[in-house]
Amino acid sequence: MNKADLENKLQLVANGLTRAHTHFHFAEKLHANRKQLGLANEFWNYTVTAHSSIAFLYLCRAYDFRTDGMNIFNCLKSMNEKALDQGNRNLLSGYVALCGRNSQDRLVASLRTWRNNIVAHYNIDAALDPLKFDQDNPVEPDEILCNLIDRGFIILEWCSSLQGSGTIYQRFAPGTDSCEKVLAALCICESNLAYEPV
Repeated sequence: MNKADLENKLQLVANGLTRAHTHFHFAEKLHANRKQLGLANEFWNYTVTAHSSIAFLYLCRAYDFRTDGMNIFNCLKSMNEKALDQGNRNLLSGYVALCGRNSQDRLVASLRTWRNNIVAHYNIDAALDPLKFDQDNPVEPDEILCNLIDRGFIILEWCSSLQGSGTIYQRFAPGTDSCEKVLAALCICESNLAYEPV
């Protein structure tokens, strides 16, 4: 694969991580302000859940291991291992193991358990006994999202640097300040409601 094609592939995978990171940011912000959002509790619960779910979906795609998929594993397998020095070969090997089918990393394994039982397929056992699913999979979704999003960007930027591009991928999609604008508007709305005469 030539450098331009690999850089394009890296950018496309980074775009998915950016979307995951942005949705996770929105979910965190909204969850942190849940008292302020209490005026429309059900709406905001659905909104937070939607942002968390889509963040998980994008992260699952990034850490998929299909060789025909747009994912980190495929990017790593596209690297020219022969052109690397021994230190970078070792790092490449470690990253491939992290993202590969038989990953021993607890966060990647947990992400895939979530993917296979909740995100991509709603497993009947997980559906009927969610407490058991949570007990069997003790890694919190927020921990998975925080850590694997960051690791994904590190890996993609490492790949890009080895290609001579050295791209630093955008962590957030444009418009992430819109969440703060919504929260500020709700704060104004809530204070106006508090002082309305009865």
